Amino acid sequence: MAAIIFILFFIVIIGFIVAVFIYTSKKEKERTLAMQQVAQQMRWAFLPTAELSMIPHASYFNLFNQGHSKSIKNMIYGEINGVKAAIFDYRYTVGHGKNSHTYNQSVLYFETPKLQLPMFTLSPENFMHKFISALGYQDIDFGNRPEFSKKYLLRGPDEQAIRRTFQDHILAFYEANQGLHTEGGGNQLFVYRQSNRMPPTQAAQYLQWGAGAVLPLFQRPW
Repeated sequence: MAAIIFILFFIVIIGFIVAVFIYTSKKEKERTLAMQQVAQQMRWAFLPTAELSMIPHASYFNLFNQGHSKSIKNMIYGEINGVKAAIFDYRYTVGHGKNSHTYNQSVLYFETPKLQLPMFTLSPENFMHKFISALGYQDIDFGNRPEFSKKYLLRGPDEQAIRRTFQDHILAFYEANQGLHTEGGGNQLFVYRQSNRMPPTQAAQYLQWGAGAVLPLFQRPW
């Protein structure tokens, strides 16, 4: 009897795993179709899957240097007011086995000569960041903006150039829009919220928001 119960339990577990896989696959196909329809409505190009090589110098940026099993899906790309722009789903996994965790987020990407940025990574600060900062881990703070310094971890190899870039209006923006991750360098800028995928119905609006609210913060006026 115990053997029969074990076999039935095993069958139920396998059935549950298969059902979850089928459901997840169905939802992912529906998302891809919905994102493709958004691209068509915008008259932009669409790729259901894309290589990291689609993004120039991806290896320079922290986002693409984390973890393994990296993938770009549902990439919508085109131009907004002469600026190259894209939104895509980016997925990667850190750790292995039971200790692994997978991150999946919508990423905004902008590329324009009007960006001349030092390499930087801006991310919401957590308890671990605070702990290792106390041990000397780089965290660029601003005495005139204690709320920004409390909520965000800002890092990069050229601290003085980063300080010149992050003028007061940029600090104020991030104080008012907490939870954003932003990475920049040269003529490239990435914006996302970790483990947050934008619904397809909001993808075009999210792009417009990024182009209208975040990108101008870092662009040169000419």
